Amino acid sequence: MKYVRWYDKDPDLSSLMSFMESLDEEVRDEVAQDLIQIILSEIEANTDGELSHLNDNKITEYKRWYDKNLSLHSAIEIIKNLNEEQRKQIISLIMESIVQILTEYNYEKAEE
Repeated sequence: MKYVRWYDKDPDLSSLMSFMESLDEEVRDEVAQDLIQIILSEIEANTDGELSHLNDNKITEYKRWYDKNLSLHSAIEIIKNLNEEQRKQIISLIMESIVQILTEYNYEKAEE
């Protein structure tokens, strides 16, 4: 039996996660911070509840690729707890953010 990760059940989310995994660590950190801001500002979620849930689910082992970055881990945990409609709502916002961050990152690298 093949193990299916929770985000692999949604093709768009699965693609997003694969893409984020391939990013440079510096870019991934910036994306993670932006991702949290997007989620907390755009999604009508129980923000206090989400933050409390994060506190309850502290990382004890670093098994997954995104566990190594606390901001990214937190963002992914929030996404994991959103309903399907909320997840779909933020995927395009996250992709827009990633494009903007990559554009700025590549511009800065070209200037060096």
